[in-house]
Amino acid sequence: MRDLQTHAHISYWNQRGQRLSEEELCAAVRDADGVIAGTEKYTARVIGCAPQLQVISRVGSGTDSIDLSAVQKRGIRVCTTPKAVVQPVAEHTIALILSVLKGITVYDAAMRRKDHTVTAGTLLAGKTVGIIGLGRIGFRVATLLSAFGCSICFVDPAAVRDVPGAWQRAASVEALLENSDIVTLHAGPQADGSPVLSAERFRSVKRGIVIINTARGSLIDEDAMAAALKDGTVSGAGLDVFREEPYAGPLLAFPQVVATPHVASNTRESRGEMEREAVQNLLAVTREARR
Repeated sequence: MRDLQTHAHISYWNQRGQRLSEEELCAAVRDADGVIAGTEKYTARVIGCAPQLQVISRVGSGTDSIDLSAVQKRGIRVCTTPKAVVQPVAEHTIALILSVLKGITVYDAAMRRKDHTVTAGTLLAGKTVGIIGLGRIGFRVATLLSAFGCSICFVDPAAVRDVPGAWQRAASVEALLENSDIVTLHAGPQADGSPVLSAERFRSVKRGIVIINTARGSLIDEDAMAAALKDGTVSGAGLDVFREEPYAGPLLAFPQVVATPHVASNTRESRGEMEREAVQNLLAVTREARR
């Protein structure tokens, strides 16, 4: 923040800790040359309300909250902070997996009701984990899970990095779903917004599978997931992202679903790093524009 105050005039600072509505965002960016962006949706209307805008610098790695067609037409630069989110999102993914397998949230709620009923948990060691998307975060998750003694399989047509020989590339998403005990999503949104885990694919998963999503809410057909949880096809899920947020839908009715409100990357350490990088990105673009 100090760097930003030194080199720029701050016209709006969101201190509410809540996502701005489209109307509020239009008012906030009206006179801006650059924006430090959170998870608000930068729609074509918002972009149109900011005639001077040169750069949107995201605190985070995703750009699906930004109308990329609108910014491209205007020549507005979009910057992200992809490195800082890797470790916190990977750790959050592991935390969700363990919470589901061990029933942590169910036990916690029961003990607060003075209910000390005990049921058997499940080991993570020895499980086959399917990873959809082997980018920076997916790779880190796979590395951590390997240390737990998991077998790793993955699908990612763009994955070109060297992977450990023990990790297996699945022939298709269907093959991965049929053979995995746990599936964790680390892919970007599909171009058409359709889910990777569709109703059809839920019909082909290994029965009792656990689903984890810390990537994008659009990757899962939530109605199909609810049906699969109800009939036992899916035994549990750990979800940090949803198609509509804040989420208040039917998946919260299932005690075997551990839900968090899109906070996987929100640690003190990573948040500070992302904010510093976002400021540096914004200042670099605006300085370049002045030359």
